[in-house]
Amino acid sequence: MNKSNMQLFIETDRLVMFPYTEENLHLFNTDLSAFEREYGVVYRGEELDRLLSEYLIKLEAEIAADRKNYLFFTEFLIVLKENDRVIGSIDYKYVPRDGVTEVGYGMNPEYEGHGYMTEALTAFLRFGNGLGIKKVRADTLPDNRKSQNVLLRCGFRFLYEDQNLWWEYDKDIKNK
Repeated sequence: MNKSNMQLFIETDRLVMFPYTEENLHLFNTDLSAFEREYGVVYRGEELDRLLSEYLIKLEAEIAADRKNYLFFTEFLIVLKENDRVIGSIDYKYVPRDGVTEVGYGMNPEYEGHGYMTEALTAFLRFGNGLGIKKVRADTLPDNRKSQNVLLRCGFRFLYEDQNLWWEYDKDIKNK
């Protein structure tokens, strides 16, 4: 992994997370092999289907339109240190309003069950605290126990249910 090419990264014991910028996302969208060489990683994250590819093209334009706040809505790639594989991503979904935002994440199912997402989310919440985020919300499908367990391990508490289950992390409340 070539961390010297990353403008910013978050590091844990087993993971490195770095954000898409306008430049590196353009490279990812146009030449994945060149992106992998530039950053010394191999992409094995979420499936690059049509929906994700279209989203990443749209995200490139959104970053260009709001470079100042891009950390609040760009994807951070999650890289497993032991083999330099991109195994998933995590993001804040919007610029905080009154210190509140929402988090989303996804991972290649091959890497589930090893605590990687719990480790990533814990570090991402600490990173968000440094950006002034006070509360983070998340939603899960009612039957997505794996994601619900990640949220619970990271100190989220259940809020309410509509079509999804809604959760909240408050940095000022001891949830554990």
